[in-house]
Amino acid sequence: MRQYKRAIAFVLILAAVIAIIPKNDSERKVEAAPAATPTPTVATSPSSTPAGTPVSTIYPETGTIETAAPTMVPTAAPTATVTPAMEVTPVPTPVITPAPATEEIRGVWIAFYEYKKAGLKNKSEAVFRKNADKLFKKIKDNGCNAVFFHVRAFDDAIWPSENFKFSSYMGKKTPNYDPLAILVESAHKYGLKFHAWMNPYRITQKKIYDPAKKSTTSRIMLAVREVIDNYPVDGIHFDDYFYPGSGHKQYKKYASLSNKQKKANVNKMVQTVYGNIKVQNPNLLFGISPAGNVEYCESLGADVKTWMKGPGYVDYIAPQIYWSNSYRVGKKTVRMFDNRFAKWKRLNKGNIPMYIGLALYRGGMKDASDRGWRKSKKIIASQISKIRRSEKAYGYILFSYESLYKKACRYEVKNMLARIARIKVTKVNTDGTTRLKTTVWPARLGQTVTWKSSNPSIASITNKGRIRVKQNGIVKFTVKKAGKSVSVKINTEDL
Repeated sequence: MRQYKRAIAFVLILAAVIAIIPKNDSERKVEAAPAATPTPTVATSPSSTPAGTPVSTIYPETGTIETAAPTMVPTAAPTATVTPAMEVTPVPTPVITPAPATEEIRGVWIAFYEYKKAGLKNKSEAVFRKNADKLFKKIKDNGCNAVFFHVRAFDDAIWPSENFKFSSYMGKKTPNYDPLAILVESAHKYGLKFHAWMNPYRITQKKIYDPAKKSTTSRIMLAVREVIDNYPVDGIHFDDYFYPGSGHKQYKKYASLSNKQKKANVNKMVQTVYGNIKVQNPNLLFGISPAGNVEYCESLGADVKTWMKGPGYVDYIAPQIYWSNSYRVGKKTVRMFDNRFAKWKRLNKGNIPMYIGLALYRGGMKDASDRGWRKSKKIIASQISKIRRSEKAYGYILFSYESLYKKACRYEVKNMLARIARIKVTKVNTDGTTRLKTTVWPARLGQTVTWKSSNPSIASITNKGRIRVKQNGIVKFTVKKAGKSVSVKINTEDL
């Protein structure tokens, strides 16, 4: 009995001790403060990031992206236990030697202000798809094989995003479909490469993110990753906007920085973007289109000489050489296009593929400094010929899409198409009749051609390519279109 009483006493004491011990953290009933919905507006300062947005820290030396936990909005609820951010295994930045260009790039830029004329602003999904198809068919018909489409002009997006506001140039609000997905799909349907064109630093026409801040590079990479992780684009493309030039509202803010400091800050960003793209997909291209004046580039922080020395920065470079060969400097006429083109080739020590930006928009333009655009109608055609003869240049990009159909540019376009034109001839036998079938490229030239027989007494030919044999013999048929001609010899005994 005494042992029984002792046991009861022990149990009672143990229960009392347990009652005063606090419960484990995992058993507490605590509500976590909900994450804020990202604000779909441009950040008010270069370092600000919308609440709830995962902030990526990017290390240029390694290309590693470490994403911190989203900022939590405090509420009246008790503080929740915070889960530590997941560790990221450092990934060394890959240095990939750009592959030799295997085909000529014939590109065109489509800028943010061209969405409306292209029928892409504030449209239903059905109309958007239809107009996207029309847009890319027209581009293909002009002989192009690549588009450089503005997807991020002012720290915004033309795709549904929780981190960036939807582009007001595409619509008033994010639509219930994904414009970028449709655009990439449509471009590929017409055999066009789709390069996502972004302005890295620009927030508005008067404000940029500070290139020296890590948070700026993090925000740029956030946009790049959203695109390359979710869309089958063929590349990421930056233009010539880096530090502001002398006419910009924020010029004085950065005026104390030397060109060396500016270039160092921009180079860190460029290396980070390049490295992260190559980790994601080594086949994705990353390129930059700087201004055509090298000294001006350097004043903005665009270190084009370093970018072209070797791998690790860009896969290609597309300098905007927007001059004719009749540029006036004082009383002298300077062959500005030739001079600038030659300089870029000399500086390209690493043989980085060059796609030359051409100023189609200046066709027919009256310019006191650059009179060539008014005097000649074959400037673009001539420049394309020079690019094709160069060992370091592998194509061109036209600025911009609207100029292909602008009245003032019509003769430049016509002569450009004639310069790149090709005619293919195939022999077709149908119901005992022989016909020479032609295919003219680019399609915008039209398919109407002119045929001529070298000896009509042996055989004649209609403009539809139908051969009419009169006697045995050898005859040469020549087809002409847009200044191009192709000849075919036929032995009438074989027909």
